[in-house]
Order: sequence, then structure tokens, then C-alpha cells
Amino acid sequence: MAVRNLQPGTVLTSGIGLNMLSDDELEKIHLATLEILLEMGVKVESTQALEIFDGAGCNVNKKSKIVKIPAHLVEDAIRSCPSTFKACGRDPEKDYVCENGRSGFVNFGEAPKMIDPKTREVRTPMKADVDEATLFLDALDQVIVFERPLTPNDMDQEICSLYNTKAFLNSCTKHGYIGINSVENMRTCFKMASIVAGGEDKFRERPIFSTTCDPISPLMHSKDACDVLIEACRLGVPLKINPLGLSGATTCMNLASTLVTHNAENLSMIVLGQAVRKGHPMVYGSSTSIMDLKTGLVAMGAPEMGIFSAAIAKMAKFYRLPSWVAGG
Repeated sequence: MAVRNLQPGTVLTSGIGLNMLSDDELEKIHLATLEILLEMGVKVESTQALEIFDGAGCNVNKKSKIVKIPAHLVEDAIRSCPSTFKACGRDPEKDYVCENGRSGFVNFGEAPKMIDPKTREVRTPMKADVDEATLFLDALDQVIVFERPLTPNDMDQEICSLYNTKAFLNSCTKHGYIGINSVENMRTCFKMASIVAGGEDKFRERPIFSTTCDPISPLMHSKDACDVLIEACRLGVPLKINPLGLSGATTCMNLASTLVTHNAENLSMIVLGQAVRKGHPMVYGSSTSIMDLKTGLVAMGAPEMGIFSAAIAKMAKFYRLPSWVAGG
């Protein structure tokens, strides 16, 4: 492999800290991402999304479902995406403004298992647990917005997001993040929240919940994720894009290569969202971590996850986008 010497004047960041990447390193990741999106592209499983990418000026192969995105479209989408996002609560005093220099903490979501608070045994959560956890999280001053905490297992799994939304609307005064798995459920959750907000127009003025769309690493967007994203943009529901790259499994082993993959997944979905509705609020998110090479499982509490999260937050700051990263 060829030796790549440092360019004259390159600024490096020494040591490990929250300031993970220098300006030069951020620029290199950005340029590598543009190259990936233009030359390799992303696979898009949604016919509707393929049509939108095509209409926006991307190179779309409808047979292979590969979308190649020109650099100017990526940079236009970054510029049109708001740099400040107000996470509106049902109680306006619980509003949280996500912007440069401001940080807060959110609970983990969505957990398929829990420790029973009385027996201390590990078990699957039920609807009653979701209700109790929602009340508990609403009472915690340290939690600035609500993330649906648990998967209720005593119901049809296809409509869990509806129950999570119901629990949130009944018991939480903060802004909520609800993972929604289908367009039909997206519309139903929007109707529920609009009733609470006082109507659809009132909701769009102060959206009290957001939804999350997860790319599939490496460089793939599922039909459901794309279609939910498109519907959310049309309805006026804010979005968090949340890649879950797994270093050593679904992304490369080293930090820089994983960041490029993660960035390409995030920015390609931002391009899609801004093509649907320019100026739509979208948060640059991450649950990217590393694979435990002994077990093949994701290591959510590994030091590497903290390193990825700090670097990704810096990447979002480089783009002047609000960010949300996993804490491990």
C-alpha cells in the first residue's frame, strides 16, 4: 500500500478527548464521503424514494436500486437543513433547543429486556412497564427529552409504536422520540399527537414528537425507513437519522473508515428528506459502535463507542447540524 505523507500545514488533534477531530481531519472525512456517495452510492429499497432521488438530480439505477448522489446535492441538503432544532414539549417550559454548544441527556431506547424493579430479575417488558417508565422519565430533570424506553411484549409487535405514542401522550410533558415502523403507523401517531396539540396546524407549529429512521450499514436504506421518512417530512414530523454501524462487522475496523460510512448513510437520508421538504428539521444521529470480536455482538458500553460518538458529534458540528449520539 502506498505511503500517504501528511500535507503541509495539516492540523492534527493530539490525545483523546471530546475534541476528537481537527478541522483538516473533518474536511478529509467530508471529501471521502462525497466520493463514496458519487462513485459507489447507496442502495435504496423504496420505489418512492428512488423516484424522489431521481427527480432531485441523482443518478438512479432502478434495476440495482443504487443511487449515486452528486456533491452539490449533498451540500445543498446540508445547507437547507436547520442548524437549530427546538424539541417542543407538551409543556412549553419543557422545550429543549438543540444547537451548537448545548448538550443534554436522554434515556436509552428501545430496550427489549428490563430488570424488574421488585424482583431484580431480567424479563421482557409489558405495557404497564412502558406506562411506569414514561412517568418516571417525565419526572427526571436530567432527561431533557423522552425516548420510548421499552418494547411492550404483551401486544402485537407491529403496532408497538402506537402504544409507545399513547403512553407518551398520556404521561409525558417533554418532547418525545418514537420509533415508527410503517407509514400507516406514522399517520396514526401523527393523528393522535395532532389531537393532543389542538389540530394538525397546531402540531406543525409546535411538533411535540419526532421519529427515527435507521439506515442499514453498510450504505443501505430499507423500504420502511425511507417511506416513513418521506411521510414524516410530508406531515411535518421532525426526524432523527440514526445509523447503527458496527465497526469490524458492517463497517471497516478503523475509526476514519467507519466515520465515512456513517456519514454517507446520514447525509444520503438528509438529501432524501430535504428533497421532500426543504428546510425540514433533521437531527444527525448515531448509535454506531464496535463488534465484540469474541461474541460477535455489539459492544454498546465499549470505550470505542464513546470515541465514535464524540467524533460523530464533532462531524455534526462541522456541518452545523443538531446531533444525537449514543452514550453507551
